[in-house]
Amino acid sequence: MSIFKRLGDMTRASLNEALDRVEDPVIMLNQYLRDMEQEIFDAERTVAKQMASERMTKQRADQAAELAASREQAAEQALRDGNEELARQLLEEKLGAEKQAADFGQRASELQSHTEQLQGDLERMRDEFVALKSKRQELASRAEAAKATKQLSQVSSQPVIQAGGASRGFSRMEEKIMQLEAEAAVSRSTGYSSTYSGTTQTYVDPSTQLKVDEQLEALKRKVNN
Repeated sequence: MSIFKRLGDMTRASLNEALDRVEDPVIMLNQYLRDMEQEIFDAERTVAKQMASERMTKQRADQAAELAASREQAAEQALRDGNEELARQLLEEKLGAEKQAADFGQRASELQSHTEQLQGDLERMRDEFVALKSKRQELASRAEAAKATKQLSQVSSQPVIQAGGASRGFSRMEEKIMQLEAEAAVSRSTGYSSTYSGTTQTYVDPSTQLKVDEQLEALKRKVNN
C-alpha cells in the first residue's frame, strides 16, 4: 500500500469521524441547550434594561408632578404678594410640568406593560429550558441505548457471516474430496476383479463399479444428514 493511499484513507477516516460527531444526537442536544442558555441570558439583559428604563421614566413623571405642585404653590404665594405677573409665569411653568408628568406617566405605563410581557416570556423560556434539560437526559439515555443495541447487533452478526463463509468452504472441500474418492474408486476398479468360485473369474464392469460407488456415497451423505 502506497503512502498516498494510506494518507487518503486516514483523511477519509478523519472526515467520517468528524461527521459522526457533528451528527451525534447527544452533542446536538447539548448545543441546543447552550444556545438556549445564551438566549435566556440575552433576554434577562433585555428585561433588566427595560425595567431600568421604566423606573427612570416613572421618576421623571414624579419629578414633573412635584415641580407642577411647587409651581402652583409659588404662584399662589405670588398672588398673595400682589405679583400677578410672576404668578402667571409660575402657572405657565406648572402647566408645562403637568404635561411632562402626563407624558412620562403614559410612557412609564407602556414600559411597565412591555416589561411584564418580557418577564412572562423570560419565565416561559426558563420553564422550557428546565423541561428540555430533563428531556435531554431521557433522549441521551435512549440514544446511548440505541447505539449499544446497534453495536451489539453488529458484533453478534459477524460470527454468522464468518460461519456462512466457513460452511461454504467446507462444502467446496467436501465436493473436492468426493471427486477424489470417485477418481480413486475408478482407479481401483480398472481391469478385472478376481472373484473366484472354484476356478471361474467374474468380470465387473468399471462403469458399473463407479455408479455403485457414487450411489454408496450418496447414501452415506443421506444417512449422515
